[in-house]
Amino acid sequence: MPNKTVAADASVNAAANEAATQKKVPFAVAEAYKSIRTNLISLLEKDGKKVIVISSPNASEGKTTTSINTAISLSQLNKKVLLIDADAHRPSVHHKLKLDNSVGLMELIAGTAEPDNAIKHYNSSLDIITTGDLPQNATEMFSTPEFDELLKLFREKYDCIILDAPPVNVLSDALVMGQKADGMVLIIRAGVTTHENLRRALSSAEVLDIDILGLILNGSDYGTKRYYKKYYRSYNGKYSY
Repeated sequence: MPNKTVAADASVNAAANEAATQKKVPFAVAEAYKSIRTNLISLLEKDGKKVIVISSPNASEGKTTTSINTAISLSQLNKKVLLIDADAHRPSVHHKLKLDNSVGLMELIAGTAEPDNAIKHYNSSLDIITTGDLPQNATEMFSTPEFDELLKLFREKYDCIILDAPPVNVLSDALVMGQKADGMVLIIRAGVTTHENLRRALSSAEVLDIDILGLILNGSDYGTKRYYKKYYRSYNGKYSY
């Protein structure tokens, strides 16, 4: 894994959990996502990256809300963005955005549906693919050539593809996707994510040579933010704020 400073940095207020479905987003939350957007765009355009996996060490750390709001924020700059709910075990994008989930990613991988049938147009610049009907072998489907071909197709059509993946320490899906993507962003939650959980997730990614693009601290206040900032700098600059 490259030895570099993370580029996607922001402390997201706990109110962000509601931001995806509210018409009026709190100022602090909006600014946090603009910060994430700025860093991601810089990273994407500099290195020609397009496919990003957003995950977390464990459950309930805010990865899906962050995935949705990051995708919306990017689309507001007229970037052609595709958000894919790739959590084939506990999908929630369709619940949060009130979308039909009868046809989605699983049908595309299985070859029983075409992209035009699965893509939902959220706005003029943002498309969304929900999970669809969950099969028994969901994990194995991300290792198939059919999934690779889908990503290849989407790379040609979109400026950015965001995969909302399951937690790294819970399922292997995110690591499989991370190997096929251009990088991974990890969401950590103040007061929830432990040091050991983060170490384990980073170690798993490093073993597979997955590029960690950044860490996003979610649900922080000033004191917690200061504490985490000091802690992450202890990673010898490899995984710093």
